[in-house]
Order: sequence, then C-alpha cells, then structure tokens
Amino acid sequence: MTDKNQKMILAQSPILSESGDTPCLDVFLAYARTHSGGDVQGLAFATNGTWPVLGFDQGSSAEAPKLTVAQIDGREFDPTKLFELRLWVPVKPPDEPAEGDVLAHEYRWVNGVGAVELMLTVGIVKASSEGTESAPVGGWFHKVSYLQHKSAATSKEESAPDTGTDQTKQGKPDTTTNGMSALEFIQEEDKYGNTVVVDQLFTGRWN
Repeated sequence: MTDKNQKMILAQSPILSESGDTPCLDVFLAYARTHSGGDVQGLAFATNGTWPVLGFDQGSSAEAPKLTVAQIDGREFDPTKLFELRLWVPVKPPDEPAEGDVLAHEYRWVNGVGAVELMLTVGIVKASSEGTESAPVGGWFHKVSYLQHKSAATSKEESAPDTGTDQTKQGKPDTTTNGMSALEFIQEEDKYGNTVVVDQLFTGRWN
C-alpha cells in the first residue's frame, strides 16, 4: 500500500425519520434520492430473490421515489418484500487521489433495524469533540472487482439476429462479462497490529 492510500476516512451517518425513529423504506428512498442526486446503482434483497438496482424510476416523484431493477425471469419485483437495500453512487476513483476526494458513497437500509449513509474519502481523521455520534475512522483501501454474468435469457434477448458469420449475429448468447468495482476498507487491529477488512463499498455500474 502506498502512503497516499493510508490516509482514508470512513464516515458513517445514521439516517432517521423526522421523528427520530428507524426510517421506513419510503423515507429511506426519499433521503437517498435527494442526497445522491438521483444517480445510484444497488442491490435489493427480497424474500423472492436478489435484484440489481439500476437506479430510480425517473417517472416517480422525489418525495415518493421508486426503484428501477433488472428483471428476473419468472419473478416480479415487489418492494413490500424487501428486507435489505444497498444503494451506491457510481464513482471512478482517480489514479492519484487527493485530499477530500470521495472514493465511495453508499446508502444502506435494513428493515426494522436502521439505515446509514457511508462515505469513504481521502484525508486524515481529525480529533472530534466528545459525544460526537458516528465519528469517522481512518484506514486503507483496496480495489476489488467482481465478474458480472448475464443470464442466458437476457443474453439471447440482447443478441442480434442471424445476419452474418459473426457469432454475436447468429442468435448465440453474448458471453461477454464485465466487472463490478468495489473498495475494501482496511484497518489495523489495536491488539496485534493485524490488518483486517472491516467493510466493502461498491462503486461501479451494472452492465
């Protein structure tokens, strides 16, 4: 790890309803849309499957936003079945991060448990006053990437008609894979000095 990567700050801010309670899904979505600028990707965990979130439905209002998700064969997305939601702002970390650069930005919600906004930035943790809630913590980051695999049905729908010798034009599935980028946040243990991954924040887009 280079010295520039040793100066990272992970700030966590609880998201609450106006009454100070755990927010319902609608309140969380309204907060995320307002504070993210509306450009998000995500993962929606429901009792009938896990859904890639492609963003907010542009036809919905800012006060009552709805999600746009990738379709899953044989299943219908139902927001009432959600038990966990992770939304993130797509960020491409610069090659030479500078003080104050935002490297990752996520919004997380767990039904009946709570919601939080997380932001990973370049900088040094400064001393905070006593009683400060969710004080930022310092550490390192490590870039990782996960392969995205398209389902056979989706690939067939997106492949072109048979008009030539190219395999992509003969109705064959497109097997191209793309990476979903993320950042691991790493800290050093106080007792033994071991480094451990304490969190991971997504930064990429679904393809």
